[in-house]
Amino acid sequence: MTPTTPATAPAPPRRRSAGSFTTRVLLTCAAFAAVQVLVLIGIAPFTATLAAALPPGYALVAGLHSLLPFAARHYLGVTGTATLTATIAGFLASPFSPIGLLLMVPLAVGGAAYDLALALLARRDGSAVRPLARNVVAGAVAGVALFAVSLPVFSAEHLIWPMLAATLAARMAGEIGASVLAARMVGRLRRAGVRSSPSR
Repeated sequence: MTPTTPATAPAPPRRRSAGSFTTRVLLTCAAFAAVQVLVLIGIAPFTATLAAALPPGYALVAGLHSLLPFAARHYLGVTGTATLTATIAGFLASPFSPIGLLLMVPLAVGGAAYDLALALLARRDGSAVRPLARNVVAGAVAGVALFAVSLPVFSAEHLIWPMLAATLAARMAGEIGASVLAARMVGRLRRAGVRSSPSR
């Protein structure tokens, strides 16, 4: 009788690092970024007015800026893909933005914070933290990072602690919402049979 060995059990999925930026990964990031550009252009007239009039409202709606970069990270499972997708989206959308290439800065910062948070949460044992909790924490970290980046552009009249506190809370809520929604979008794609193939 042949003994059963651990080798017969299916191996757990291997986590891929930023070193796994294959051609397929890059093209997938570019595809997600292209969709994000459409989102950015679509909401730009609304967010531009909202940013000047009501920073907390803008901070909440601006969570949509992170939706597709976060989705790319969940879909590909590769650390760094949220940052890359956000950077590409910022570059492509810059001709349509009043701040031009500077648009890449907040988008890339949000993506980098999200990538870093997810990587740190999964470093010891990815199963130790529930997926929803990971998404919430990573979104909150991205929100804090984006709030910090936005501080230099606050007008003097908005630099009061109630406005700052409301904007921080709204920014975190927006990014958490984007994180949770992105994960659900990818989950629906996978249930529909659309999956990320192994890296090549």
